[in-house]
Amino acid sequence: MAVTDAVMPLAERLLNCLCAQLPGTVGGAACRCCVYPGATVPVDHCCGCEEGEGQAWVQVRRIYPTTAARFPQPSTTLEPCDAAGGWGMELVMGVYRCVSVLDDQGNPPSCADVFDDAEKLLSDAAAMRQALACCFPYTGNDGLDVMAGEYTPMGPDGGCAGGQQTVYVRFTECCPDPEDTP
Repeated sequence: MAVTDAVMPLAERLLNCLCAQLPGTVGGAACRCCVYPGATVPVDHCCGCEEGEGQAWVQVRRIYPTTAARFPQPSTTLEPCDAAGGWGMELVMGVYRCVSVLDDQGNPPSCADVFDDAEKLLSDAAAMRQALACCFPYTGNDGLDVMAGEYTPMGPDGGCAGGQQTVYVRFTECCPDPEDTP
């Protein structure tokens, strides 16, 4: 019997909500929209493609024991799910976009170009908030507790910049009934 994971479907659900919001942003649809493994999301594609511009992602930053009373704080003990115990996970969704850089003579971008970049990145931040609100509309729905964390800008670095939004989700994973396991 395969072990099922409650985390990946929730990460994928958030990613689908984020990617559905991006076509309505200043930057438009993302070229890549992926769930990334690991601690760091590489900047693989921040500029244009046929579909749009940039890349969007969701990653799992950490999974930890928590309780309904302490969420989103970690718990020092793992409580049974029938005693309001469970797991917390920290998801991070983000978007990288192409931004203005120095020209060939070393001159900085104009104020108008920098304003356009800021508007594009803040439009993505709004899309992340909207994705969270649409993806998990009610705390306690589907047996989940959801809490928004902070939005953090990233970059610029090499013509790429963006931001990421932290999302905390509490879920339960109960032990299977011993009679159901082989």
